[in-house]
Amino acid sequence: MDYRDGFVRRAAWAVPRAAGRSISADAARRLARVIGSAEGRTEAGVLRVAHRISPRVADLNPELAKISPQWATTDIAVRRHGLHWRLDLRDNLQAVLYYAGRYEPAVARFLRAELKPGDVVLDIGANIGLHSLGAAKQLRDLGGEGRVIAFEPAADSLDKLRAAAERNQLADLITLVPAALGERKHHAALHADSRYDPADSGVRSLQADGEVVQDVPVIRLDDWVREHSLDRLDVVKLDVEGSEAAALGGASRTLIRLQPRAVLVEDKRPDLRRRLHAVLDELGYRSTGATFDHNTLFRPDRRDDNEVTRRHSVR
Repeated sequence: MDYRDGFVRRAAWAVPRAAGRSISADAARRLARVIGSAEGRTEAGVLRVAHRISPRVADLNPELAKISPQWATTDIAVRRHGLHWRLDLRDNLQAVLYYAGRYEPAVARFLRAELKPGDVVLDIGANIGLHSLGAAKQLRDLGGEGRVIAFEPAADSLDKLRAAAERNQLADLITLVPAALGERKHHAALHADSRYDPADSGVRSLQADGEVVQDVPVIRLDDWVREHSLDRLDVVKLDVEGSEAAALGGASRTLIRLQPRAVLVEDKRPDLRRRLHAVLDELGYRSTGATFDHNTLFRPDRRDDNEVTRRHSVR
């Protein structure tokens, strides 16, 4: 997408850039946060801020003022979404949250509207817990029943999630699972993306081409659910940087038996879309046509319940 700044935006973003040259990176960062938060009041503005940060699309948007990586800091406190965070601004996700004030606002809005008292929520690829903590806060506000189960294989991201849960008094509502999900149990290398800083946790994946960050366990959701006797699942959010179909392949019995009413899956790669939709179709889930920040919402198709159950019971 091509973004360009007009006169007003160019003038506004010139202020932190000048501060960075003449005062300090800290002054530039704080001024950029004020300007970015004003821009981030709209969803289109959040995307603009994301493009100001991302090194991958910098050359695609030469007329867009950039947020300098020199303004990044590894640990800064901020309050966002009614929650207290400590952020590493080398990570694009955390930088967008800091500068724009929001990250994936449509997903957050969907979860606020969708969650009900007592819901069990599965966040697969939870990262630092942006949506896990938001969902847990919503459940607490609804009466304190229910829980969030967060799967995150990267140790540094999981540590941030754990610390944020404790800091915001939400630890009792969140179950942390230090693993990736797939079609079979094994160990795999979690890679950084060569187009980003290795500290950018949001773009790490099992298929990326950057340096190895960590050796991580990969498990099947069906196995974890059986071992932990999970008997309820209402909402699933799945974002694992291209491994969504594999994660669903190891979750077939769970989705068929517990039938969560909403499955929200990152669906921004055309090369993977057909397989992803086919897997969900086989499990009895249909796209609603609604998307939230590149995440497609699927709901169970009740008409196919008997056929889906029969097909999988003979495997």
